[in-house]
Amino acid sequence: MKKALLLTTSVLLVSSFIAGCSSTKETTSTASTAPASSKAADATKAPAKDVKLTFSIWGSDAHKKMYEDMIANYKKLKPNVNVEVMIIPSADYLQKMSVMLASKTAPDVIWMLERGIPQFLEAGQMEDLSPIKTDTAYDANDIIPSTLELVTKADKLYGVAFSTPPNMMYYNKNLFKEKGLKTPTELYKDGNWTYDEMNKAAQAIAQPDKGIYGMNLIRPGGWGPSWIESLQTLVWAYGSDFFTKDGKKLALNTPQGQQALQFFSDSMFKTKVHPKPGDQTTFESGKIGMQQDLLSYMGKAKAIKDFEWDIAPMPKAAGGQGTTLGYAAYMVPKGNANTAEAIEFVKYLSNKENMAITSQFFVPSRKSVLNSDGFLKQGPSPESMKTAVLDQMAAARVRQGFVNFQKIDDKMKLHFDAIYTQAGTVPDILKKMETDVNAILAQ
Repeated sequence: MKKALLLTTSVLLVSSFIAGCSSTKETTSTASTAPASSKAADATKAPAKDVKLTFSIWGSDAHKKMYEDMIANYKKLKPNVNVEVMIIPSADYLQKMSVMLASKTAPDVIWMLERGIPQFLEAGQMEDLSPIKTDTAYDANDIIPSTLELVTKADKLYGVAFSTPPNMMYYNKNLFKEKGLKTPTELYKDGNWTYDEMNKAAQAIAQPDKGIYGMNLIRPGGWGPSWIESLQTLVWAYGSDFFTKDGKKLALNTPQGQQALQFFSDSMFKTKVHPKPGDQTTFESGKIGMQQDLLSYMGKAKAIKDFEWDIAPMPKAAGGQGTTLGYAAYMVPKGNANTAEAIEFVKYLSNKENMAITSQFFVPSRKSVLNSDGFLKQGPSPESMKTAVLDQMAAARVRQGFVNFQKIDDKMKLHFDAIYTQAGTVPDILKKMETDVNAILAQ
């Protein structure tokens, strides 16, 4: 990868003069030149111009508060730089970002998730950040190389990953104890943590008439923004995939894909161990036995006082464990007036100190932070964090991204809605999905 050098320079004007006098005449002579010399001596560097940056995220108020605290510290280093944090709902993020980039009104620094990155790189809408890799103080070698692959194009770096979390299973230890069940962690250690075992535990825990469910695979935030995030691990575990590796065809309409979606459909409508679409029951209510989510949910989980909880890896099926690796990166859109300042802000956000701060919500891409005691102690226990997070990262996979993902997203949602409304059988729905989605992928 080619390397460039980013130089941020400042000019310090230094002047000195030697004044001496041995007579009144010499004093008068020196005084006659004093105005120009004093002006040089008193000159100071002109104040840096005030800069206002906007920084967009799709996170929560807790994420915003964390960043605002970091920005307050940045202000001490860069008094002339002001940063405003914008929250854009995750369901609308890609669409709004596409519009803003097209209209040259995009924020100066953005969060970007994996499925949108190919679209914006292909369109040439992101700034080249390659020079940060040669900044010795930044220590880019501390960043796990694989986390940079998705934001690298033609040997140039266009982003820095700040969140690389494997999906994991949060579970209510009280509900498992009440039913005398082995926990997901215990089953995992026994080598028997499978979707079948998860389903058995879910059926033992569930009391649908009381609003108690054994499991929930849908990530909090609802179905709309997260079909690929919620079901990718299940689909991979059954030995299928949403799309072919070359991204040119739907790959889900296979016996394995049908089995995965049938498992999902049955859990809602047959065994009723899973909430139906629109059900707002949350894990923190104590009425969900197992909830799939990322490390970012742990902030809410830590506030739970009514029951004990823990985390475990995702279960496996015939196709293996299939754990997905979430992905989000800091990127700098092209065309803004304060590009240099925006790149400096990305360096600040992703340095070791600040990635340690953001690791309270996000699995860091820096090796030093990932393996630190501070990170491991953020979970229920260091052992749980190691088992559910660190041990899963090597085998976890990043989901595919597409240049025209928004069109694919709309069509996939339309057909998944048919599962929720039971408008057809899973094989029939997949057949129609294949026809419609392949037409988009062929464009």
